[in-house]
Amino acid sequence: MSKEVEIIVKDGDKEYSCKVHRPDIATLSRVNKLSKTDEVLAAQEMLKGCWVSGDTEIQNDAYLMTAVVGKMSVLQEGVTAELKN
Repeated sequence: MSKEVEIIVKDGDKEYSCKVHRPDIATLSRVNKLSKTDEVLAAQEMLKGCWVSGDTEIQNDAYLMTAVVGKMSVLQEGVTAELKN
């Protein structure tokens, strides 16, 4: 099961929330390609690929969207790797 989190964004006295899940390989691939030429479109693609539910204002407002994408790194928490010889 893919990890899912709720992210809350405040803009002045307004509050918005959404639920997102970990990106799949196809989403990461698209984001990686876009990030080389347009970081804003890459962020939009990341949100679109991970969106579960929430306030659609987040998807349509650049500042709300970038705030959410900035917090999505929490989806990586707990993932570790180690080398063994």
